Amino acid sequence: MSEFRYSTDNFDEPEPISNKPETIWGIVISCMILSWICVSLRLYVRFKIVHAPGWDDLCVGLYLLTITAGSIAVCFAVPCGLGKHFLQLEPWQSKGFLQTFYVANAAYVTSTTLIKEALLLQYLRVFDQSVFIRRFLIALVVFTALWGFSYSFLAWVPCVPVHDFWAGGGPTCYGYGSQYPRSFAATFESHAAVNMVLDIIVLIIPLQLLLKEGSTANARVRLAALLSMGIFVLVFAIWRLVTLVEHRVATIPTRDPTWYGPISIVLAVLEVDAASICASVPIFWPVLRNLDWGKIFVTQEVDITRETRYMEDDEDRLTHGTTHSRAGSETDLGTGSARGSRNKETYYQDSYVLSQVDPFRPSIERVHASARSDVAKHGSRKWMKL
Repeated sequence: MSEFRYSTDNFDEPEPISNKPETIWGIVISCMILSWICVSLRLYVRFKIVHAPGWDDLCVGLYLLTITAGSIAVCFAVPCGLGKHFLQLEPWQSKGFLQTFYVANAAYVTSTTLIKEALLLQYLRVFDQSVFIRRFLIALVVFTALWGFSYSFLAWVPCVPVHDFWAGGGPTCYGYGSQYPRSFAATFESHAAVNMVLDIIVLIIPLQLLLKEGSTANARVRLAALLSMGIFVLVFAIWRLVTLVEHRVATIPTRDPTWYGPISIVLAVLEVDAASICASVPIFWPVLRNLDWGKIFVTQEVDITRETRYMEDDEDRLTHGTTHSRAGSETDLGTGSARGSRNKETYYQDSYVLSQVDPFRPSIERVHASARSDVAKHGSRKWMKL
Protein backbone atom coordinates (compact mmCIF):
# COMPACT_ATOMS: atom_id res chain seq x y z
CA MET A 1 0.00 0.00 0.00
CA SER A 2 1.38 3.38 -1.05
CA GLU A 3 0.56 6.75 0.41
CA PHE A 4 -1.85 9.23 -1.13
CA ARG A 5 -1.08 10.66 -4.55
CA TYR A 6 -1.69 14.39 -5.12
CA SER A 7 -1.81 15.90 -8.63
CA THR A 8 -3.54 18.48 -10.78
CA ASP A 9 -5.00 15.92 -13.20
CA ASN A 10 -8.58 16.80 -12.26
CA PHE A 11 -8.33 20.59 -12.44
CA ASP A 12 -10.18 20.63 -15.78
CA GLU A 13 -13.27 18.90 -14.38
CA PRO A 14 -16.46 21.03 -14.34
CA GLU A 15 -17.55 22.21 -10.90
CA PRO A 16 -20.44 20.09 -9.55
CA ILE A 17 -23.44 21.93 -8.15
CA SER A 18 -22.83 20.21 -4.81
CA ASN A 19 -19.49 22.07 -4.51
CA LYS A 20 -21.07 25.52 -4.55
CA PRO A 21 -21.15 27.25 -1.13
CA GLU A 22 -24.80 28.23 -1.48
CA THR A 23 -25.75 24.59 -2.10
CA ILE A 24 -23.84 23.31 0.91
CA TRP A 25 -25.05 26.02 3.28
CA GLY A 26 -28.61 25.93 1.99
CA ILE A 27 -29.04 22.17 2.42
CA VAL A 28 -27.16 21.80 5.68
CA ILE A 29 -28.77 24.75 7.47
CA SER A 30 -32.29 23.96 6.21
CA CYS A 31 -32.05 20.32 7.22
CA MET A 32 -30.62 21.20 10.63
CA ILE A 33 -33.50 23.61 11.34
CA LEU A 34 -36.12 21.09 10.19
CA SER A 35 -34.52 18.36 12.29
CA TRP A 36 -34.49 20.63 15.35
CA ILE A 37 -38.19 21.42 14.89
CA CYS A 38 -39.25 17.79 14.53
CA VAL A 39 -37.08 16.45 17.36
CA SER A 40 -38.11 19.29 19.69
CA LEU A 41 -41.81 18.58 19.02
CA ARG A 42 -41.21 14.90 19.66
CA LEU A 43 -39.47 15.53 22.98
CA TYR A 44 -42.13 18.05 24.01
CA VAL A 45 -44.91 15.52 23.40
CA ARG A 46 -43.10 12.73 25.22
CA PHE A 47 -42.16 14.85 28.25
CA LYS A 48 -45.04 17.33 28.55
CA ILE A 49 -48.07 15.73 26.89
CA VAL A 50 -47.91 11.97 27.47
CA HIS A 51 -45.31 12.07 30.28
CA ALA A 52 -43.68 8.88 28.97
CA PRO A 53 -40.05 9.52 27.97
CA GLY A 54 -37.92 6.52 27.11
CA TRP A 55 -34.46 5.46 26.09
CA ASP A 56 -35.33 6.20 22.47
CA ASP A 57 -35.87 9.85 23.44
CA LEU A 58 -32.44 9.94 25.07
CA CYS A 59 -30.89 8.65 21.83
CA VAL A 60 -32.77 11.27 19.81
CA GLY A 61 -31.65 14.04 22.17
CA LEU A 62 -28.00 12.95 21.90
CA TYR A 63 -28.39 12.68 18.14
CA LEU A 64 -29.58 16.29 18.01
CA LEU A 65 -26.40 17.43 19.76
CA THR A 66 -24.03 15.44 17.55
CA ILE A 67 -25.68 16.31 14.24
CA THR A 68 -25.77 19.99 15.22
CA ALA A 69 -22.04 19.91 15.92
CA GLY A 70 -21.47 18.13 12.60
CA SER A 71 -23.65 20.57 10.63
CA ILE A 72 -21.86 23.58 12.14
CA ALA A 73 -18.52 21.99 11.27
CA VAL A 74 -19.63 21.51 7.65
CA CYS A 75 -20.67 25.17 7.43
CA PHE A 76 -17.27 26.27 8.75
CA ALA A 77 -15.54 23.93 6.29
CA VAL A 78 -16.81 25.99 3.32
CA PRO A 79 -14.57 29.05 3.94
CA CYS A 80 -11.76 26.58 4.66
CA GLY A 81 -11.90 25.32 1.08
CA LEU A 82 -14.70 22.75 0.92
CA GLY A 83 -15.74 22.63 -2.73
CA LYS A 84 -12.34 23.69 -4.11
CA HIS A 85 -9.31 21.70 -5.16
CA PHE A 86 -7.17 20.68 -2.20
CA LEU A 87 -3.91 21.74 -3.86
CA GLN A 88 -5.27 25.27 -4.35
CA LEU A 89 -5.84 25.85 -0.65
CA GLU A 90 -3.69 27.98 1.60
CA PRO A 91 -1.92 26.17 4.48
CA TRP A 92 -4.36 27.61 7.03
CA GLN A 93 -7.28 26.45 4.88
CA SER A 94 -5.91 22.92 4.59
CA LYS A 95 -5.52 22.66 8.34
CA GLY A 96 -8.93 24.24 8.95
CA PHE A 97 -10.60 21.84 6.53
CA LEU A 98 -9.07 18.78 8.19
CA GLN A 99 -10.18 20.01 11.61
CA THR A 100 -13.75 20.68 10.53
CA PHE A 101 -13.87 17.44 8.55
CA TYR A 102 -12.71 15.55 11.64
CA VAL A 103 -15.66 16.90 13.65
CA ALA A 104 -18.19 16.52 10.81
CA ASN A 105 -17.22 12.92 10.01
CA ALA A 106 -17.13 11.79 13.64
CA ALA A 107 -20.47 13.48 14.33
CA TYR A 108 -22.03 11.76 11.32
CA VAL A 109 -20.81 8.32 12.36
CA THR A 110 -22.16 8.77 15.89
CA SER A 111 -25.43 10.30 14.65
CA THR A 112 -26.21 7.36 12.39
CA THR A 113 -25.81 5.02 15.36
CA LEU A 114 -27.97 7.11 17.70
CA ILE A 115 -30.84 7.59 15.26
CA LYS A 116 -30.95 3.88 14.41
CA GLU A 117 -30.93 2.99 18.10
CA ALA A 118 -33.78 5.45 18.65
CA LEU A 119 -35.87 3.82 15.91
CA LEU A 120 -35.17 0.28 17.14
CA LEU A 121 -35.98 1.18 20.74
CA GLN A 122 -39.12 2.86 19.48
CA TYR A 123 -40.09 -0.37 17.72
CA LEU A 124 -39.81 -2.19 21.05
CA ARG A 125 -42.72 -0.08 22.28
CA VAL A 126 -44.85 -1.04 19.29
CA PHE A 127 -44.05 -4.77 19.11
CA ASP A 128 -44.40 -5.46 22.82
CA GLN A 129 -46.56 -8.58 22.32
CA SER A 130 -44.48 -10.51 19.80
CA VAL A 131 -41.73 -12.48 21.55
CA PHE A 132 -39.85 -13.32 18.35
CA ILE A 133 -39.76 -9.75 17.06
CA ARG A 134 -38.74 -8.41 20.47
CA ARG A 135 -35.80 -10.80 20.64
CA PHE A 136 -34.81 -9.89 17.11
CA LEU A 137 -35.02 -6.18 17.92
CA ILE A 138 -32.94 -6.59 21.08
CA ALA A 139 -30.26 -8.44 19.12
CA LEU A 140 -30.33 -5.71 16.49
CA VAL A 141 -30.04 -3.02 19.16
CA VAL A 142 -26.96 -4.72 20.60
CA PHE A 143 -25.36 -5.20 17.17
CA THR A 144 -26.03 -1.59 16.15
CA ALA A 145 -24.56 -0.33 19.43
CA LEU A 146 -21.38 -2.37 18.97
CA TRP A 147 -21.09 -1.34 15.31
CA GLY A 148 -21.64 2.30 16.13
CA PHE A 149 -19.24 2.31 19.06
CA SER A 150 -16.47 0.73 16.99
CA TYR A 151 -16.71 3.15 14.09
CA SER A 152 -17.31 6.12 16.39
CA PHE A 153 -14.07 5.34 18.20
CA LEU A 154 -12.25 5.16 14.86
CA ALA A 155 -13.78 8.52 13.89
CA TRP A 156 -13.18 10.40 17.16
CA VAL A 157 -9.71 8.91 17.72
CA PRO A 158 -8.26 8.48 14.22
CA CYS A 159 -4.74 9.18 15.43
CA VAL A 160 -2.80 9.04 18.69
CA PRO A 161 -2.56 11.85 19.59
CA VAL A 162 -5.68 13.10 17.83
CA HIS A 163 -4.15 16.35 16.54
CA ASP A 164 -1.91 14.32 14.21
CA PHE A 165 -5.01 13.92 12.02
CA TRP A 166 -4.78 17.57 10.87
CA ALA A 167 -1.05 17.97 11.50
CA GLY A 168 0.04 15.82 8.57
CA GLY A 169 -0.63 12.30 9.83
CA GLY A 170 1.77 9.86 11.39
CA PRO A 171 2.55 6.20 12.02
CA THR A 172 -0.09 5.97 14.75
CA CYS A 173 -2.98 7.01 12.46
CA TYR A 174 -5.46 4.33 11.40
CA GLY A 175 -8.97 3.88 10.07
CA TYR A 176 -10.36 7.30 9.16
CA GLY A 177 -6.91 8.78 9.71
CA SER A 178 -4.94 6.21 7.75
CA GLN A 179 -2.38 7.53 5.28
CA TYR A 180 -2.83 4.52 3.00
CA PRO A 181 -5.58 4.70 0.35
CA ARG A 182 -6.86 1.13 0.66
CA SER A 183 -7.36 1.03 4.42
CA PHE A 184 -8.63 4.63 4.40
CA ALA A 185 -11.24 3.91 1.70
CA ALA A 186 -12.16 0.54 3.23
CA THR A 187 -13.08 2.23 6.52
CA PHE A 188 -15.50 4.65 4.84
CA GLU A 189 -16.96 2.09 2.46
CA SER A 190 -17.49 -0.63 5.06
CA HIS A 191 -19.26 1.76 7.38
CA ALA A 192 -21.49 3.04 4.55
CA ALA A 193 -22.30 -0.51 3.42
CA VAL A 194 -23.33 -1.74 6.88
CA ASN A 195 -25.24 1.50 7.41
CA MET A 196 -27.21 0.84 4.22
CA VAL A 197 -28.05 -2.73 5.27
CA LEU A 198 -29.25 -1.53 8.67
CA ASP A 199 -31.41 1.11 7.00
CA ILE A 200 -33.04 -1.61 4.90
CA ILE A 201 -33.76 -3.74 7.99
CA VAL A 202 -35.15 -0.77 9.93
CA LEU A 203 -37.41 0.02 6.98
CA ILE A 204 -38.67 -3.55 6.59
CA ILE A 205 -39.56 -4.20 10.25
CA PRO A 206 -42.77 -2.09 10.39
CA LEU A 207 -44.06 -3.40 7.04
CA GLN A 208 -46.03 -6.14 8.81
CA LEU A 209 -48.20 -3.46 10.42
CA LEU A 210 -49.70 -2.83 6.98
CA LEU A 211 -51.08 -6.37 7.00
CA LYS A 212 -52.02 -6.43 10.67
CA GLU A 213 -55.59 -7.56 11.22
CA GLY A 214 -57.81 -4.78 12.47
CA SER A 215 -55.77 -1.92 11.02
CA THR A 216 -57.94 0.81 9.53
CA ALA A 217 -57.48 2.25 6.07
CA ASN A 218 -56.37 5.58 7.53
CA ALA A 219 -53.77 3.86 9.69
CA ARG A 220 -52.42 2.04 6.67
CA VAL A 221 -52.23 5.26 4.69
CA ARG A 222 -50.31 7.00 7.48
CA LEU A 223 -47.94 4.07 7.80
CA ALA A 224 -47.39 4.01 4.04
CA ALA A 225 -46.56 7.72 4.11
CA LEU A 226 -44.06 7.12 6.90
CA LEU A 227 -42.46 4.23 5.03
CA SER A 228 -42.14 6.40 1.94
CA MET A 229 -40.14 8.86 4.03
CA GLY A 230 -37.96 5.95 5.14
CA ILE A 231 -37.32 5.13 1.50
CA PHE A 232 -35.77 8.58 1.08
CA VAL A 233 -33.37 7.75 3.93
CA LEU A 234 -32.40 4.54 2.17
CA VAL A 235 -31.96 6.34 -1.16
CA PHE A 236 -29.61 8.87 0.43
CA ALA A 237 -27.61 6.08 2.09
CA ILE A 238 -27.23 4.15 -1.18
CA TRP A 239 -26.40 7.30 -3.13
CA ARG A 240 -23.72 8.21 -0.61
CA LEU A 241 -22.16 4.74 -0.86
CA VAL A 242 -22.05 5.09 -4.65
CA THR A 243 -20.26 8.45 -4.41
CA LEU A 244 -17.71 6.99 -2.02
CA VAL A 245 -16.99 4.02 -4.26
CA GLU A 246 -16.87 6.15 -7.43
CA HIS A 247 -13.71 8.02 -6.41
CA ARG A 248 -12.57 5.60 -3.68
CA VAL A 249 -13.31 8.18 -0.98
CA ALA A 250 -11.68 11.07 -2.90
CA THR A 251 -8.46 9.18 -3.64
CA ILE A 252 -8.98 8.44 -7.37
CA PRO A 253 -7.76 9.78 -9.79
CA THR A 254 -6.00 11.91 -7.18
CA ARG A 255 -6.31 12.68 -3.50
CA ASP A 256 -8.70 15.66 -3.47
CA PRO A 257 -11.07 15.50 -0.46
CA THR A 258 -12.31 19.09 -0.76
CA TRP A 259 -13.31 18.57 -4.41
CA TYR A 260 -14.88 15.09 -4.30
CA GLY A 261 -16.10 15.24 -0.71
CA PRO A 262 -19.00 17.76 -0.79
CA ILE A 263 -21.54 15.45 -2.45
CA SER A 264 -20.91 12.70 0.12
CA ILE A 265 -21.06 15.19 2.98
CA VAL A 266 -24.34 16.71 1.79
CA LEU A 267 -25.90 13.26 1.35
CA ALA A 268 -24.77 12.28 4.84
CA VAL A 269 -26.58 15.31 6.28
CA LEU A 270 -29.72 14.55 4.26
CA GLU A 271 -29.68 10.92 5.36
CA VAL A 272 -29.46 11.42 9.12
CA ASP A 273 -31.80 14.42 9.18
CA ALA A 274 -34.42 12.55 7.18
CA ALA A 275 -34.06 9.63 9.58
CA SER A 276 -34.64 11.95 12.55
CA ILE A 277 -37.83 13.23 10.91
CA CYS A 278 -39.05 9.66 10.39
CA ALA A 279 -38.36 8.90 14.04
CA SER A 280 -40.13 12.03 15.30
CA VAL A 281 -43.21 12.48 13.11
CA PRO A 282 -45.13 9.42 14.44
CA ILE A 283 -44.74 10.80 17.97
CA PHE A 284 -45.85 14.40 17.59
CA TRP A 285 -48.08 14.37 14.51
CA PRO A 286 -51.21 12.85 16.17
CA VAL A 287 -51.03 15.54 18.85
CA LEU A 288 -50.35 18.31 16.36
CA ARG A 289 -53.22 17.17 14.15
CA ASN A 290 -55.69 17.27 17.04
CA LEU A 291 -54.69 20.71 18.28
CA ASP A 292 -57.54 23.21 18.69
CA TRP A 293 -56.29 25.76 16.21
CA GLY A 294 -59.36 27.87 16.96
CA LYS A 295 -57.80 28.59 20.34
CA ILE A 296 -54.96 30.31 18.56
CA PHE A 297 -57.06 32.24 16.05
CA VAL A 298 -60.12 33.04 18.18
CA THR A 299 -63.27 34.37 16.55
CA GLN A 300 -66.08 35.28 18.91
CA GLU A 301 -69.66 35.90 17.96
CA VAL A 302 -72.62 36.92 20.00
CA ASP A 303 -76.17 36.00 19.05
CA ILE A 304 -78.40 38.54 20.80
CA THR A 305 -82.06 37.56 20.71
CA ARG A 306 -84.73 40.29 20.99
CA GLU A 307 -88.03 38.74 21.95
CA THR A 308 -91.48 40.16 21.09
CA ARG A 309 -94.45 39.12 23.21
CA TYR A 310 -98.16 39.83 22.72
CA MET A 311 -101.46 39.16 24.38
CA GLU A 312 -104.82 38.38 22.76
CA ASP A 313 -108.27 38.97 24.24
CA ASP A 314 -109.32 35.33 24.00
CA GLU A 315 -106.03 33.79 25.24
CA ASP A 316 -103.05 34.60 27.40
CA ARG A 317 -99.94 33.26 25.77
CA LEU A 318 -96.38 34.24 25.00
CA THR A 319 -94.83 33.87 21.57
CA HIS A 320 -91.37 34.68 20.11
CA GLY A 321 -90.64 37.22 17.42
CA THR A 322 -87.70 37.82 15.17
CA THR A 323 -84.05 37.21 15.98
CA HIS A 324 -81.11 39.42 15.14
CA SER A 325 -77.41 38.67 15.53
CA ARG A 326 -74.26 40.64 15.58
CA ALA A 327 -70.57 40.03 16.13
CA GLY A 328 -68.66 41.67 18.95
CA SER A 329 -65.30 41.73 20.69
CA GLU A 330 -64.53 40.42 24.14
CA THR A 331 -64.67 43.98 25.52
CA ASP A 332 -68.21 44.42 24.18
CA LEU A 333 -69.21 41.14 25.75
CA GLY A 334 -67.83 42.17 29.11
CA THR A 335 -69.76 45.46 29.03
CA GLY A 336 -73.03 43.77 28.17
CA SER A 337 -72.60 41.11 30.87
CA ALA A 338 -72.46 43.76 33.61
CA ARG A 339 -75.89 45.24 32.77
CA GLY A 340 -78.08 42.59 34.25
CA SER A 341 -78.83 38.92 34.55
CA ARG A 342 -78.72 36.81 31.42
CA ASN A 343 -78.78 33.32 30.07
CA LYS A 344 -75.61 32.22 28.29
CA GLU A 345 -74.64 29.06 26.51
CA THR A 346 -71.05 28.50 25.45
CA TYR A 347 -69.97 25.96 22.89
CA TYR A 348 -66.99 25.27 20.64
CA GLN A 349 -67.17 24.49 16.95
CA ASP A 350 -64.00 25.62 15.16
CA SER A 351 -64.31 28.90 17.11
CA TYR A 352 -65.69 30.16 20.40
CA VAL A 353 -69.32 31.19 19.95
CA LEU A 354 -71.34 32.78 22.71
CA SER A 355 -75.14 32.99 22.55
CA GLN A 356 -76.62 35.54 24.87
CA VAL A 357 -80.19 36.64 25.56
CA ASP A 358 -80.88 40.40 25.70
CA PRO A 359 -80.10 41.35 29.34
CA PHE A 360 -82.66 44.22 29.29
CA ARG A 361 -85.77 42.09 28.90
CA PRO A 362 -88.12 42.13 31.95
CA SER A 363 -89.03 38.99 33.74
CA ILE A 364 -91.99 36.91 32.56
CA GLU A 365 -93.93 37.77 35.71
CA ARG A 366 -93.71 41.50 34.88
CA VAL A 367 -94.85 40.74 31.33
CA HIS A 368 -97.98 38.96 32.55
CA ALA A 369 -98.79 41.69 35.10
CA SER A 370 -98.42 44.47 32.53
CA ALA A 371 -100.44 42.53 29.96
CA ARG A 372 -103.36 41.91 32.31
CA SER A 373 -103.43 45.59 33.29
CA ASP A 374 -103.58 46.72 29.66
CA VAL A 375 -106.33 44.24 28.83
CA ALA A 376 -108.39 45.44 31.74
CA LYS A 377 -108.08 49.08 30.70
CA HIS A 378 -108.41 48.81 26.94
CA GLY A 379 -110.11 45.46 26.35
CA SER A 380 -108.23 44.97 23.07
CA ARG A 381 -105.11 43.31 21.65
CA LYS A 382 -101.91 44.85 22.99
CA TRP A 383 -98.46 44.44 21.44
CA MET A 384 -95.56 44.85 23.76
CA LYS A 385 -92.04 44.93 22.35
CA LEU A 386 -89.37 44.30 24.93
